[in-house]
Order: sequence, then structure tokens, then C-alpha cells
Amino acid sequence: MKKTIMVDMDEVITEGGFLHLINDFAGTNYTRDDIKDYYMQDLVSDKMAFFKYYVTKNQYNYCRLLPDVVEVLKYLQEFFDIYIATAYVINEIPRECGINLVQKYEYLYDNLPFISPQNYIFINNKELLNCDIKIDDCLDNLKNARIKLLFTSYHNNDLSDEYLGSLGVIRVNSWLEIKDILMKEVSDEGCSSKK
Repeated sequence: MKKTIMVDMDEVITEGGFLHLINDFAGTNYTRDDIKDYYMQDLVSDKMAFFKYYVTKNQYNYCRLLPDVVEVLKYLQEFFDIYIATAYVINEIPRECGINLVQKYEYLYDNLPFISPQNYIFINNKELLNCDIKIDDCLDNLKNARIKLLFTSYHNNDLSDEYLGSLGVIRVNSWLEIKDILMKEVSDEGCSSKK
């Protein structure tokens, strides 16, 4: 039986769409280096005006896939059952967030066609999910996994490797690094099963 991997979507598979909309709305040129908090919308002074604009757009028309993500996920699928778990409710506008489900679904379906839609999980509280391996940019979402991989992002840069190590969390900076870690896991499992 294959081990299970939970993979986050935003800032792990894709990046840039939400920030593009903030810059377009506000007439700014923010980059990821300008953001220190988890919630990018805190960059905007009039959040409700921004969210009225936001619901008329599809952020996934402006995002990009992270380097090597498609090739690595396709490769890992030979060894693991992969589930994409992504949050979709924005606290400021919960009623309007149904559109995020459709947009996320269509983006995943079009860009990762080798992962079955039956393996999409739309959920905000990922702590409820028990998977062997979790890959996420938010520390809280890594709970209930044996292997916890924190994908480096603008809002978690200040977490030290020592602190992460005390929580059993490994920082990863690229999909090629993830591939190396997980293939070592496969190799180690293969060796132990032969003993």
C-alpha cells in the first residue's frame, strides 16, 4: 500500500496570483520580499473594496507553477498516493468564497491532469487530515503527519531550522529538494522491507 502525501496548493504548487491582484487593484508594485505576514490582503488599506474587486477576477489566471512541481509530482505519483489539500475560505468574505472552489478545481484539473480530481481536498483546517507526509507553507497545517515538510515562503522565512527541528519539521526550498527527501524515504523503506 502506497504512503499518502498531502500537498498544499497556494505558495507550494502555485504562486503570484493573489499578489498580482493586490498590485493591480492598488496600483502598487509589491514583491514577495515586501510581505512579512501570512495574509497578503493586509497590504491593502481598504480591504472590503479590494475584495469586491477580487471576486470579479480569477487569481489563477495570473499565477505561475513553481519550478519542477509538475515533473516531481508526476514522478512521486509512482511511489505515493498524492492528495492536493487547499484552503478556499477567506475570513473577510466567507459567503463569496464558493468561486474559489471552482477556480482552484479548474486550475488543478488543467495543470495537473495526472492527479485525479477525486484526490482534491478543499479544506481550511488541514490538521484534520492524517497523511504520512505533508507539504505546506503553513506550519500549523503540518500536524498529524510522520514527515512534515515546510515549503519556504515569504511568511515563514524567520522560522529557524533549530525551531523547526524541535517540531520534527524539515524546511524545503524547492521541488527537487522534496524529490530527494522522499526518494530517500522510498529507498530506506525498500531496504528495511528486505531485512
